[in-house]
Amino acid sequence: MNKITFNNTILEILINNIVESDLDAIVIPANSRLLPSGALRCSILRKAGSEVQLECNRIINKIGVVNVGTAVMTSGGKLSKHIIHVVGPKIGQGKEGKKLMLSTWNSLTLAEEAGLNSIGFHPISMEYKGFTAKICADVMLPTIKKFSLEKSKNLKHISLYLDTLPNYKVFESTLDKLAN
Repeated sequence: MNKITFNNTILEILINNIVESDLDAIVIPANSRLLPSGALRCSILRKAGSEVQLECNRIINKIGVVNVGTAVMTSGGKLSKHIIHVVGPKIGQGKEGKKLMLSTWNSLTLAEEAGLNSIGFHPISMEYKGFTAKICADVMLPTIKKFSLEKSKNLKHISLYLDTLPNYKVFESTLDKLAN
């Protein structure tokens, strides 16, 4: 199963490049200064255009840093209506599961408050910050389900973009368990 509905919100997992999505917002990993770093973030910022990084710079000039678990939103430049930049946790920081849950929840909250209908995630903190697909699936999918059941009014489509079949299979297994 690659799709399930909770409270009129579709949660979907797929193997695809998030850059090719047609969603109101995409969620991308960020560091605390919202600077270009990591292959995924750099690729997205490059395709979105320089205005998005200028918006990030303005946010940092205003607030200083973005803490772990916190999400901020900019325009989407040439990619989507919006980009949500989220600072995910690293393995070894302590309370990683709670921080990953907050990163997911806060990203969804920003989209909901902005009145967006669709959002796409690449699993937060997966691989480059030490999280496995299993850890991400076990935290992110139940968090999305809980948000959909308790808070979602505008969000009607939430997608998780995976880059490999093994990672997809891990998320699919967890999604199957949530369906029961």
